[in-house]
Amino acid sequence: MTKLKIIFIHILLGAGVFYFLVHPFTMVLYWFEYSHTPFTTSLFLKILNERFLESFSFSMKGMSTVLTLLGVVLGLISGIFFVQLKKKNNLIDTQQRLLGRDLTDIIEDGENEKVEFKSSIRYDYFRKTTNRELEIVIAKTIVGFMNTTGGRLIIGVDDDGNTLGLEKDFKTLKHKNRDGYEREIFRIISIQLGHEACFSNHISFYIINEKEICVIDIEPSKEPVYVNDGTNTTFYVRTGNATYPLTVKETVDYLKTKKT
Repeated sequence: MTKLKIIFIHILLGAGVFYFLVHPFTMVLYWFEYSHTPFTTSLFLKILNERFLESFSFSMKGMSTVLTLLGVVLGLISGIFFVQLKKKNNLIDTQQRLLGRDLTDIIEDGENEKVEFKSSIRYDYFRKTTNRELEIVIAKTIVGFMNTTGGRLIIGVDDDGNTLGLEKDFKTLKHKNRDGYEREIFRIISIQLGHEACFSNHISFYIINEKEICVIDIEPSKEPVYVNDGTNTTFYVRTGNATYPLTVKETVDYLKTKKT
């Protein structure tokens, strides 16, 4: 359907609603106001029935014209808004498809210094049950990217690039949907890395091979970021396609090198 056709339909609907509905209702409301008659639903319906046809008479052309024009204007506005909204949605759909194709290529290229795959954040595919220790692994990977040049963590894909999806992970959550999953990731980041680290991580969801996956785009941090697992505080960096912990001395030397 063309843009002009959509706008024209909205104009017709607006004009029709105001001429055939708003106009008669307005007449009845005016009658109550000027006759100083107490309003009741039964009386309103009675007067509406009596004056409905009168509202379309020649003597009421002034009011009907004004209200019809108002309906036309509102219909025009709603039509333009609908066209713009549809255009925006189409653009988003197109971008999602393009990003999905790009993501497929990234997965096919495998892991590297900027890309890491994780099967899940909580579901252990080996033990076939929930494993909260996997949350630490997610935190370490994110910290490794933040302490180097940033990167992309793709969840729902195994080390070999096979798409597993998020269904089993969803089942381990209280809210078994995207919103619940996103909140869980930010909870992990907040607890293990600190609240400030949440602002450097951006979460998106995509459908690849008919399965849902999660992508975390991670910005590099200007300040060093550590993983606090409740017992130890450790500094991690991304080297090649893996994440490594550094000793205190290695961390100091690395940060000195990074500043130069």
